[in-house]
Amino acid sequence: MEVIMDEVNLEARHVLRWKFRDRSGTLPAGRIVLRVTEDENQWWRFECCRIEGGMQCISGSAWSDFVGPRVHARLTLYAKQDGENFNRVWVRAG
Repeated sequence: MEVIMDEVNLEARHVLRWKFRDRSGTLPAGRIVLRVTEDENQWWRFECCRIEGGMQCISGSAWSDFVGPRVHARLTLYAKQDGENFNRVWVRAG
């Protein structure tokens, strides 16, 4: 899987929003909804938009709900694979 961004330690400040650089170049410009799964049993819909300097920002209530119980965990976001309409996230205990 292609990595959108390197592993990050989730901090309390990430609950409101998370800014990152899309290393894969796969996220489109403008405001989008990222459909994300960790294990194909649980799904999230995160609001994502491109901001200044080529950075991306994920925010919204679903993002806050996702991050809250995962503060101090490590997170990696992966690009969609061929034929998929969702991104994957890998979360490891911090």
